[in-house]
Amino acid sequence: MSIEKLRLQKILFECDKHIEKLNTAYQKLEALLPLTEAIYLDFDDGQTSYLDQFLYRFSKLQDSVGQKLFKAVLDYKKEETIAKSFIDILNRLEQLEYLQDIDGWFELRTIRNQLAHDYEDDSEELVAIINKIFAHKTKLESYFFIITQKLGDIV
Repeated sequence: MSIEKLRLQKILFECDKHIEKLNTAYQKLEALLPLTEAIYLDFDDGQTSYLDQFLYRFSKLQDSVGQKLFKAVLDYKKEETIAKSFIDILNRLEQLEYLQDIDGWFELRTIRNQLAHDYEDDSEELVAIINKIFAHKTKLESYFFIITQKLGDIV
């Protein structure tokens, strides 16, 4: 088995674990969605823990897919990646039909970056961003699922 295939399988496994934990947290919070400021401010410790887990796993999945999986797919396909910029990698994945929505990927990054800002004093803004992230969960997962479907038997 090639090094590229082993690396790709390891990354796929990592992404799968993030999705599993993401969905566990989502299921625990789903009945409260969409969040309102009042619901958010009334969270108990358990709900806060599930929200933290959801946001953490969303970020980790996005990192794993964007920083590892995209490049690993091209490496596995014996495509040149060393001199390619991130946008070049995305464009090549789109050409190979492993990626269907480059603009959507950048939208996910923008939403996540909004969360990185400190909104501790503005719970209304924080809740709006959290709701956006919840709303884009399926979209983020789809990037992984399209790749795994296209890879077929390697998974």
